[in-house]
Amino acid sequence: MFEFNMLSVYRGKDVPINKNIVLKIPTLDQIEKFNEKDYFSAIYTFTSVGADMKWQLWDLGIDYTKINDYDLFSSFVYQLVGSRKKLYYDMIENPDKYEEKPDEKLLRNPLELILPDLDFSDFQRYKIDKSGEIVLYNSEKDITFDRVAYSKTVEIIRKIHGITRNNQIPANEKTKMDLIEDARDEALSSVNRIFESALLPLVSTMQMYCGQCGDDTIWNTPISAFLYNIKRIGKIQDAEHLLQGAYCGFSDLKGVDKNRIDMFGKIT
Repeated sequence: MFEFNMLSVYRGKDVPINKNIVLKIPTLDQIEKFNEKDYFSAIYTFTSVGADMKWQLWDLGIDYTKINDYDLFSSFVYQLVGSRKKLYYDMIENPDKYEEKPDEKLLRNPLELILPDLDFSDFQRYKIDKSGEIVLYNSEKDITFDRVAYSKTVEIIRKIHGITRNNQIPANEKTKMDLIEDARDEALSSVNRIFESALLPLVSTMQMYCGQCGDDTIWNTPISAFLYNIKRIGKIQDAEHLLQGAYCGFSDLKGVDKNRIDMFGKIT
């Protein structure tokens, strides 16, 4: 873990990862304009670990329980979260190879709202001679993305978005294969599933809950503050219900975690 100012993160301030990389925190307005589905798809892909890519890795001959997070990222995932501008320019130069016309959406960096300096399509894998460590390097901008930068970036992105690392470990080989097939079936069944906004019910709840706050206040809120506020509302309501129940004699607070009845307490 590395130290960062959570109050500044809540406020939406930039988070320096190293001297060349800065993580930005977008507002709801920016995410809506960028496209919510594309934004969160990139976020979840960036923070994915072996347990999130069970069947894909298995089809490549890789045991998902034996690859560490950074090796997975530097081998495969980084290619999934970069722009596809190379394909775009190839489609322009070689139109006979493609049935479709080039779409300018291919030029967009999926992570441009949160990591605008890192279009991973511009990075190549390099091995450091002395240590043998694999790093990603952008020679044009002289930016190195190594294991330390990855760990810091993933930690803060998960913190901002309330993402918990998938720590699922199978008890035995049969369970592992069952989990792989279940993940494959789930992926196939979701191919044609219509996207439903995860933010819409949260935004609606917040607008109804806070009463007088208008559209500008909601939409200009950093995603870090917005998601934290949603959790705080839940905590406040939980504390109020417990205290009201105890006051009316319907419940006993004995044995209840004191943090649950403290609406100002830490959100876990």
